[in-house]
Amino acid sequence: MPLKKEFIAIGLPESVGNYLASLRDPSLASIRWIPKENYHITMRFLDEIEDEQENELRRHLRAATVSPFTLKIGRFGVFPSKDAPKVVWIGLGTGHPLLFQLRQRIDDAVLRAGIHCEMRDFVPHITLGRCPTGNASEIKALISRSTTEHGPIFSVPKFSLFESRRVPQGSRYLEIESFPLN
Repeated sequence: MPLKKEFIAIGLPESVGNYLASLRDPSLASIRWIPKENYHITMRFLDEIEDEQENELRRHLRAATVSPFTLKIGRFGVFPSKDAPKVVWIGLGTGHPLLFQLRQRIDDAVLRAGIHCEMRDFVPHITLGRCPTGNASEIKALISRSTTEHGPIFSVPKFSLFESRRVPQGSRYLEIESFPLN
C-alpha cells in the first residue's frame, strides 16, 4: 500500500498570502523563498501514512473543532537560531487560545487514529523561506528591519488535511478535506 506525506494545517486568505509575499527580499541570496500558494500554518506534520490511517484520521478530525477565531501576523523569526538559521518564518503574535486548543484536539485525533508522530512544542508560524547556507548576517539584517507588528488580522474558519507531493519545482500541497470550525 503506498504511503502519502500528509499534514494538517490552516490555510491563509489570499490577502494575507499577498502581504507575506510582499515581505520577501529577493536581494537575500541565502534564502530560498517559499511560493505564496504554499503558505500555511502547520498544526501537525504526519509524515507518511497509509490510506486506512488517513480514513480513520479524517473521521476523528471531523469531531476536532473549536469556535472560529482570528489571528494576527507578527514578526520574523528563525529556526533553529539566529546564529544558525535554516528556516525564516513569521509569527502570529501571541497566537490565540483557541489556536492552541485546536492544536490539542488535532493531536488527540491523530493519536486516536493510531498515527505516531513527533511530539514537540508548538510554535505557531508561517514558513516564508529556507536557508540552506544559513547566512546569519543576512538573516539578522532582515529581522532587524522588521521591528513592527502591524501585519493583517485574519479569520480562521476551518483547518484542512493536506498531502504534500514532490514536483520538479519543489512541493505541491493538495487539500484532501477541510474541517469547518463551529
